[in-house]
Amino acid sequence: EHTDPPYSERPVWIDCDGERMLGILAEPGPRAASGLGVLIVVGGPQYRVGSHRQFVLLARRLAAAGHVCLRFDCRGMGDSEGNPRTFEGVASDVRAALDFLCAWARVRTVAIWGLCDAASAVLMFGAADPRVGGLALINPWVRSEATLAATHLKHYYGQRLFEGDFWSRLLR
Repeated sequence: EHTDPPYSERPVWIDCDGERMLGILAEPGPRAASGLGVLIVVGGPQYRVGSHRQFVLLARRLAAAGHVCLRFDCRGMGDSEGNPRTFEGVASDVRAALDFLCAWARVRTVAIWGLCDAASAVLMFGAADPRVGGLALINPWVRSEATLAATHLKHYYGQRLFEGDFWSRLLR
């Protein structure tokens, strides 16, 4: 016997500075709605499905648990219009998706879920917006000149100390 899932999904277009971003809205049944929205911001260079369909599965599980969920392609990625941006340049994309989710679903609060560089983008943007009640930051990307130099020192030069070729060149 076939039963319908406890959620529905629909594609949506989100306007962002005159360009369209494609999103997929997963909505729970009317009796299951919790009032919490979840915005999934994917790390680049990925699109709204994610590797191994992880964002699809996450959104569906959240919707089945009663939470309206929106996953979307930032501008320049997947099926969205525009040029690709670095994680420092996607604040307006995240804001447009958050505006859409709050207006469409009329949720009281939103949790934002971000992966890799999207987690860093969400951290920079989400903490300042009063509609955001929580952040789930998975593997945030925190590269800087200082951390890059420390990584080179630890992994490259540290390893070279144990190589015979390094010592023979040094002594020559």
